[in-house]
Amino acid sequence: MMTVLKMTKRSGICFFAAAALCLALSGCGRAESTEASKEEPERFLLTMETFTDGSAMDLAGETAAAVINNTVPGAHVQVSVSKGSPVNAVNVENGSVDLALVRADTAWEAYYGKGAFEGEPKEGLRVLAACYPVLSAWTAKKDSGLIWVHDLKGKTAASGTEGSITDRMSRLAFSAMGISEENTALEPLGLEEGAEWTAEGWVQAAHSFAQVPNPGTPGADASGAEWIFLSYTEEELEAILNAAPWLYRGQLPAGILAGQEEAADTFGMKILLCASADMEEELAYEIAMAMDVNGPVYAGGHAFMSAMLEEEFLCQDLPIPLHDGARRYYEECGYLMEEQEGTAK
Repeated sequence: MMTVLKMTKRSGICFFAAAALCLALSGCGRAESTEASKEEPERFLLTMETFTDGSAMDLAGETAAAVINNTVPGAHVQVSVSKGSPVNAVNVENGSVDLALVRADTAWEAYYGKGAFEGEPKEGLRVLAACYPVLSAWTAKKDSGLIWVHDLKGKTAASGTEGSITDRMSRLAFSAMGISEENTALEPLGLEEGAEWTAEGWVQAAHSFAQVPNPGTPGADASGAEWIFLSYTEEELEAILNAAPWLYRGQLPAGILAGQEEAADTFGMKILLCASADMEEELAYEIAMAMDVNGPVYAGGHAFMSAMLEEEFLCQDLPIPLHDGARRYYEECGYLMEEQEGTAK
């Protein structure tokens, strides 16, 4: 199978590296001969853990597996579901599996021995590439008069099911702008219910902290309603990011919602493709190359993975270090700023 190369603003060195990999894979321009057949790469198995079957993390894992299978010579990735990021972080760090998808918050806690990993840091956990973002998205009707998240002060908002990550991120964000249950009515609604209540006018806005789009993202309907994402100010984002080192500054692109003409500044966390620091450096290099060059091609069927179109997304603003092999690839491509080369922020 001939690898489809992603043609964007990638630097020349990455283009030629990808072309070389293509040649190794497909025999581009190579005469068919007995000698060529002997050069077929040796097949090897890689195991990967994702999350529950059909979840966004599972779909992203299947996509990453397809990218690796069709780009890294000889690789075959076997994907299995799991009980979630904490289990994945442990299993990939100790070598029980070769690859795993891990949420940025879990990766940070595991690497530094915080939270559920208190006193037991997983210092061998490394990142190969970021797969997709989970973003803070406050949705309101365009005619609501709301523009900023802080405009919700004194109003009614759907902040997420109690105890959920959406609820926790609502409270974290509100703490940076003086909003609390004492001055604002917060309804503990899930993603779809929050969207429904906003459409009916029972709340002024609804929050989701998930992949975008998600089940709570309003779509076009017969009513012709128009929607917007509310934005955070620079000062608010700085305060939020300082409170949680695994978060990063993101953006909700224009055009996701009917009537949404401008992008909205927000924050989020990355879902990371991780490996152990013990993975061979050359293999990590090839996987990073695969995710950069062909990741967006295979991710094209999943709108929530569109961030992979931006090469910086893959390797910047990470909560834990890159694998040495992946770092070498991104350095060669010029994607890493000097202060971010493979180190946690």
